[in-house]
Amino acid sequence: NEADRRYFKVPTLRNITRTAPYFHDGSIPTLKEAVRQMGWHQLGRKLKEEEIEKLVAFLATLEGELPKLISDSRP
Repeated sequence: NEADRRYFKVPTLRNITRTAPYFHDGSIPTLKEAVRQMGWHQLGRKLKEEEIEKLVAFLATLEGELPKLISDSRP
């Protein structure tokens, strides 16, 4: 559908620190660099190093237990 062109489904931020590489094409290897790029692309701002570190620290608080996969329950 042409109206959906350039739109991407955005996944949850839970356990984001465990899901590298980042972006829809896996082009960004670190969360720190992903935050830096999103600051520029979404906010039009070059984030300060301290801001990036604080955002990455916040994202790390979203860690949780990974759900048990059905295949993990086999004897």
